[in-house]
Amino acid sequence: MQGFDEKSPCSLTPETSALFEDILHKGLHLRCKATGRSMSSFLRGGETLTIKKVPSQSLKRGDLIFFRDRNGSLILHRIIKKSMKDNTIIFQTKGDALIAFDEPVHENEVLGKVCKIEKMIAGGKTKYIDMESYSWRRINYLIALVNLFRIETYSLFYRILRGTF
Repeated sequence: MQGFDEKSPCSLTPETSALFEDILHKGLHLRCKATGRSMSSFLRGGETLTIKKVPSQSLKRGDLIFFRDRNGSLILHRIIKKSMKDNTIIFQTKGDALIAFDEPVHENEVLGKVCKIEKMIAGGKTKYIDMESYSWRRINYLIALVNLFRIETYSLFYRILRGTF
């Protein structure tokens, strides 16, 4: 499946995108392969992701969410911040390998959350990661904090270099 990379246009057909949305809106789980590099090194591409629809209120910092951006592309990135504005939940997301935040994601643009990852490992075996387990929720939260720290550090250095500090 293409289209999980913010920097490349989604190569899914409109019909396939609509099918993905339909599957998730019906409460079914969507299984698909990750592509792109925006989430490396956490996702290298080729992993099988299980995505499910969840209430926006249950989403937390660190969760990997599948959403449609303002250009209509499907993206999978990590929640870095969550806030409320005009009774709407707004998520600030970012690909782990990217320097900048995405445009804010409104709760109605979220299609689902990654609940399981299947990674191929040495010897042709599969490693299963339960993204909803306590330990993985804590790990993902810490990754989100590191991402936030990185972005704020880059921003500070940029302002210093431009003399606007």
